[in-house]
Amino acid sequence: MFRFIGQKKQLPLDVFYTTIRDVPAYKKFIEKNGVNYHDIKSIDDFTKYVPVMNKDNYLKSYPFIDLVKKGIVPPMVSASSGSSGKPFYWPRGDEQEIRGGKLHEKIFRDIFNIEGQRTLVIVCFSMGNWIAGTFTAASCRYVAKQKRMNLSIITPGIEKEDILAVLRDLAPEFETVVLAGYPPFLMDVITESKSRGIPLDVFKIKFLFAGEGFSEPWRELICSAVNINNSLLDTVSVYGTADAGALGHENPLTIFLRKKATENLNFRDELFGDIGFVPSLVQFDPDAIYFELINEQLAFTTDSGIPLIRYDIKDKGSVINQTKIVSVLKKFNLYDEAEHFLKKWPYPMVALFGRSDVAVTFYALNIYPENIKAAVEQSGLLSKLTGKFIARVESNEDQTVQKLIINFETLENIIVNDNLIEETKSSVFENLTHLNTEYRKLHNAIGDRALPDIEFSNFGHELFKLRKNKQSWIKKQ
Repeated sequence: MFRFIGQKKQLPLDVFYTTIRDVPAYKKFIEKNGVNYHDIKSIDDFTKYVPVMNKDNYLKSYPFIDLVKKGIVPPMVSASSGSSGKPFYWPRGDEQEIRGGKLHEKIFRDIFNIEGQRTLVIVCFSMGNWIAGTFTAASCRYVAKQKRMNLSIITPGIEKEDILAVLRDLAPEFETVVLAGYPPFLMDVITESKSRGIPLDVFKIKFLFAGEGFSEPWRELICSAVNINNSLLDTVSVYGTADAGALGHENPLTIFLRKKATENLNFRDELFGDIGFVPSLVQFDPDAIYFELINEQLAFTTDSGIPLIRYDIKDKGSVINQTKIVSVLKKFNLYDEAEHFLKKWPYPMVALFGRSDVAVTFYALNIYPENIKAAVEQSGLLSKLTGKFIARVESNEDQTVQKLIINFETLENIIVNDNLIEETKSSVFENLTHLNTEYRKLHNAIGDRALPDIEFSNFGHELFKLRKNKQSWIKKQ
């Protein structure tokens, strides 16, 4: 039996004490919450007495300059997406970018296996205030500077015409091309490339995703579009945030587990609980971050540009150790098949169920994007819809009657007819009633008035063009 790597219980204590020493706001925050920091001597003390922080009770409650170490703002700053409100500005220093560089080097070396290959990384994330583009570019530059890989980087951002030009004119000069970007946007890029006859088969494509979860059928769909035969080694999704940079990433083990969970619902429920869908699953570096599950929400502690301690990131999920993974694999007679993955990837994992603060409100209940995504990604609709949608609620004049309206983007050359409308509405309704207990109760109470209205927009419609860094799944009224 090989040795698994668990979470480092000393890590949160070290971050706690250095932050008390160097960050004026945090010391005030601790004192305000009635905690004597001298009493925090063990991980049990830490989890029992140290308060959970979030944007409202900590980050927005103190002067920005008091949130950074010794009043020195690190050299790089990114903005959060503002998906749940006003953007926040997050500084990061060399330490965070080096950590990101090492994470990307590990992906390129141990998963993509691109050592010795002339490789072009095309960064298709937004290059504005948002972290994904600048952080990915900086991380890849770190890898290139180590001179252990023949790596070149180009940063067209989300300018689709520029990306297509790179794929047509520059990419054929390389053996391997890494397309790094937001999953729905990269699907658009591949679709548009094929429609224009750009030859994607003259080089090997690897996908580096971030910013959004997706299903295993969707992964296979985009892989088949570019003739990728082994999605375990040619696709990786990074779990990152403006708050703290890269927090974790997929690898062949996490993808293997997701594929088995997609094939076997009993395996899925045993590994993730009865959540009704297969969540994103990533491993993380226990030397850099400490995860906790607090009231069914993920919180983490890490030494970032603004040190974060028991920080509630508003992601629902779970922390999964290797002992549980081995137990579940053995129960379903999958251990032998997974053993070589376990040996190479012995780290703890987090499963991501979706954000708790991004939802459309319908008759006072919250409907989350994940509730609707499942309708498209776990049915035959993937061959007709891109997976992108916008949900909104409209009310009559006196606000007594509401209607849930969901607009989906179709794939190219798909004709909308009554069959597609009914198929989509049925899939949405089935998944909502299965995944959302409150919606199920609402439907029992008001009947067909709870059913969604389905709309469609043609592929490439203005509504679904990426303008900043992420797709907006919800339209607030």
